Amino acid sequence: MPTFRLVLTVTVHAPIERVYALLRTVENYPRLFRYMHDLRVLERQDDTVLAEVNEDMFGLRVFWVTTRFTFDPPHKVTMEQVRGPFERAVGWFTLTPQPDSTTRLEHGVEIVVGGLLGMLGKKVLESGLAKRRMVEEMQAIKRAAEAEMEASPR
Repeated sequence: MPTFRLVLTVTVHAPIERVYALLRTVENYPRLFRYMHDLRVLERQDDTVLAEVNEDMFGLRVFWVTTRFTFDPPHKVTMEQVRGPFERAVGWFTLTPQPDSTTRLEHGVEIVVGGLLGMLGKKVLESGLAKRRMVEEMQAIKRAAEAEMEASPR
């Protein structure tokens, strides 16, 4: 089955703890990411959250996807599709502290497509839509973390 993989990086002018805290709070994702309309936590255990996410996908509004978020503080957040349109879908954010108190944020995704919906998804992924969405996600995280830095007393 066809596999799509993409990895992007950006520098966030905020310490790793602040960026990680932003990513750890999955309940705030619908405010952070414009394509996400709702997120309901189904289960929370230690460093794992299972949630139903209502989001735009394939240019269509409102898909419910069950996602497992796994946290490895303060360096990584992994999102894995449990139920959804793809054969397999895993995304991740990897955070690396930099000497100047900034954070290198890597965002990656690996998606295996299959079936009719998967083939439609493959066309969308190849069109560059996935890359634009990932860039948008990274910019939203960067803006939010840097805005928190500007708002906090020094």
